[in-house]
Amino acid sequence: RDVPQPSRKPRPPSRLMVVASSTGGPTALLDLFSQFPPRSDTCVVVAQHMPERFTRAFAERLDRMSPFSVREAVDGESLYAEQAVVCPGGKCVEVDFLNGRVLLHVVEPDPRDRYTPSADRLFRSAARAMGNRVIAVVLTGMGEDGALGVVEVKNASGTVFVESEETAVVYGMPRCAKATGAVDETLALPALVTRLSSLLTRADADDKSSSGSSDRGDKS
Repeated sequence: RDVPQPSRKPRPPSRLMVVASSTGGPTALLDLFSQFPPRSDTCVVVAQHMPERFTRAFAERLDRMSPFSVREAVDGESLYAEQAVVCPGGKCVEVDFLNGRVLLHVVEPDPRDRYTPSADRLFRSAARAMGNRVIAVVLTGMGEDGALGVVEVKNASGTVFVESEETAVVYGMPRCAKATGAVDETLALPALVTRLSSLLTRADADDKSSSGSSDRGDKS
């Protein structure tokens, strides 16, 4: 008889990966999520430009493909390691760090938001909340969403990756992000997937010694 395995207690994330994508993004995200490691101290938040009626089904599809638990974002929820959320279509998401918890806010678009969901808005809030524990990723997409946000992530000592022109279906978003000078690495999608998976795996080991820190996200 099968013996039920004890479930792991949810842990607050030590790192936060924020991902921006638009045209061609769903396929790229499926590739990325399918290669996530089974153990990590990182949470992932996605701003994919997608109509409202599609984001929940897309989150469910990512959940089936990934070792992470994936769902559509819910306002006010706490985020945990090995979890990923997708911003609902027609909304924006922001993150906050409060009393040792990483909180998610689903909010209405602001008139200043040129794109919905807004990657810039997500990235800026991540930089404020988690500082140098932010990994920002800009995948394929039309327009310039994410370019302003990567600057704030870099200014907070976070790390920025973009997909290269070689594999991007539309090179608008990655090109605009790269033009800011705030990008650490530009990689073709297969290499980017491998790099991020390795980084998330390494985060699990790297952050064990600092998991008790009550800082806002800066490494002790």
